Amino acid sequence: MASNKTVDGLSSVRDTVESIWVAIVLAFVLRAFMIEAFVIPTGSMAPRLMGEHWGLRCPACGYEYPYGVPKDVARRLRSNGEPTSFIAHCPNCTFRYDVRGKPKPPRNSGDRVLVLKYLYNFREPRPWDVVVFKNPQSNRDNYIKRLVGLPGEEIEIVHGDIFYREMEKGSNEPWHIRRKPRRAQEVMWQVVYDNDYRPDQKRLEKDDESFCPKWAAPDGGKHWDLSGDHGRIFEFKGSDKPAKVVLKADRRTFLPRYGYNPAGDTTNINTHIDICSDLELSFVFVPKADDVRVSLMLSSFEHLFKAELGADGVAKLFYKPLAAEAWDDWGATKIRPLELGRGCEVTLTHVDLSVTLWVDGKAILRSPGQEYPENYRTLKKRLSELGRGDIPLPRIAIAAEGGPCQLRHIRLMRDVYYTFTKLQEVPDGPLGDFTRELKDGKLDSSNPGWGVTGNSLELKKRSPENSDLDEFFVLGDNSPQSLDGRAWTRAAPTLRLWKKDGKILRTYEEEAEQLYHLGTVPRYNLIGRALFVYWPSGFRVPFLPDLPIIPNLGRMRLIR
Repeated sequence: MASNKTVDGLSSVRDTVESIWVAIVLAFVLRAFMIEAFVIPTGSMAPRLMGEHWGLRCPACGYEYPYGVPKDVARRLRSNGEPTSFIAHCPNCTFRYDVRGKPKPPRNSGDRVLVLKYLYNFREPRPWDVVVFKNPQSNRDNYIKRLVGLPGEEIEIVHGDIFYREMEKGSNEPWHIRRKPRRAQEVMWQVVYDNDYRPDQKRLEKDDESFCPKWAAPDGGKHWDLSGDHGRIFEFKGSDKPAKVVLKADRRTFLPRYGYNPAGDTTNINTHIDICSDLELSFVFVPKADDVRVSLMLSSFEHLFKAELGADGVAKLFYKPLAAEAWDDWGATKIRPLELGRGCEVTLTHVDLSVTLWVDGKAILRSPGQEYPENYRTLKKRLSELGRGDIPLPRIAIAAEGGPCQLRHIRLMRDVYYTFTKLQEVPDGPLGDFTRELKDGKLDSSNPGWGVTGNSLELKKRSPENSDLDEFFVLGDNSPQSLDGRAWTRAAPTLRLWKKDGKILRTYEEEAEQLYHLGTVPRYNLIGRALFVYWPSGFRVPFLPDLPIIPNLGRMRLIR
């Protein structure tokens, strides 16, 4: 009997060891062929995906946001040095303050993401996918960006938006705006001002550079009481005619700034041109009378858009030029009447040359595409005429008429705005040799970046048997600080650069065909699509304050 027990014990140990080896082998197989984990080192996709950062809470308004650790600061901290200062600015109220403090804010590592490899062997990459790829500038680093251009397209960034046309259809093919699917758009909104986070005015007054927006009633409070819950709740008292509440803001309010970036860093931002008018205005509407109607208003250039929703469920969408008196009716619909005393979320969005009214997350009215007053050509003409002049600021307003109502959680957001940038300097050595061998003349920091306004980028589409050479265009969501395809002037010698007589060449020879074009990502460099943040910055325990070893399950998320 004792012998049998010994054999059974050995068998159990052997089974356990075999199971462990099988698990290890499966893990390597999954990593090699299906899913691989990556750590995000920088903030080019912030604030949705973060590199090494601090989690800050604004001392003026209490808004929580990530702040990227600048490289020079990170180096000093790792060497136990103390940087002289590093100033953050709140993306909500713009209050500027020194991040240094006692205790120091704990540093968080970059998000860890799972990447679905070889997905693009089974389906084509899609616009707005978040992709991981080998950096064509060195072929050693892995980059993560958002895919905005496909093979066979010509791409140009105009007023922060992506426009494209298909090259095979010729130069007469019209330009189309690249609209985002809802799954991507939802995560690309950036805060402009959230009225739930009201700043301490005494703190703001100490900062000469603060420029926090503020809601105000032009009638002096006759029809509106904006003092509820310390200014977070707006009470409409009732009126036979529409009574407005307007957002008072200055030019800096609508610039594509990021709290993730150091305060005062306006890299790649033109303060005269880069006014973002792709906005989302939302609030919770609590009707208290059957006849109350509320309206939301946004503008872009001289175009004004208005949406109305009544307690009876009737919704309408309007448009007019600012100089006009009458509104054009863009459509109407009716939903179920609203329950008095119960809130519903009402949102008006103007994004990618489209206007939409949403109620409780459902789109109920959308602008008719053929009647929208702007397109690629009119935008480019408008920008060229402005030159260094100022783009008109967006106008933001809310109005109500009829019986009383209440508004809560008033918030203004903006879309990602892709900024103008110039090329990098051409480096010395092999990484710059390809650039110097091009016949297109010298490329340096005096040239506009690839795909920016006035310098459209053509993405080559090869024959099916050479589809590995297809070209894609990628951008970072944190556009002012993203080193993406717009600025590349270097190419790894390991890329397939030239071709002659069927042979791939790394240096130019007479009559060789150029295979790689600067600013693009070749298909063979794509690794896969970023799928899931499996380990965001975690929680710390008191005895290990520098190690976020407890996973923050609430921030684990799909990448969209």
